[in-house]
Amino acid sequence: MSLGLLLSQAAGFAVLAHEGSGEETLAAEPSSLTAGDTVVLAGSGLEPENDRVLVLVGEDLTVELGTVRTDADGMFSTELTIPSHLPSGSYELRAIGDETLTTPLAITAAAGAAEASSAANDAGETVGARQRAPLELGLILALVAAAAFAGTWLVWRAEHFRGVPTA
Repeated sequence: MSLGLLLSQAAGFAVLAHEGSGEETLAAEPSSLTAGDTVVLAGSGLEPENDRVLVLVGEDLTVELGTVRTDADGMFSTELTIPSHLPSGSYELRAIGDETLTTPLAITAAAGAAEASSAANDAGETVGARQRAPLELGLILALVAAAAFAGTWLVWRAEHFRGVPTA
């Protein structure tokens, strides 16, 4: 038997032993787009007939985009609509299964969203919890205390008059 034939058979057995776990790839086209547009996400070299969860991950957010199933050859291709409310930035598309594959995606905010976010950034504002005045906090605590008192009184009354026959 020739050395070439022996090597090709060994390579064939190695491919069969690792079917579905070869060179896993994930690609997005286009890799840069405006929020609200669509992107084609394609994967290959994956486990055949396997589900993948698709997510878009940004700096402070994660958006689940659904699931996709690989074909008998361990490939998939799907068209995804990127949510129109996303701010500009660098994101990552992920296909999560037995392992997680990633590909970068640059998103530019849609026209209306870009104006709103740039106006907030120009003013130096940040989004955070609203500050409450001491009077407002006192009123909230008083209502919570009144509700707790009323609940305790109702439970005491129900327990106290449990054995009393009614007329």
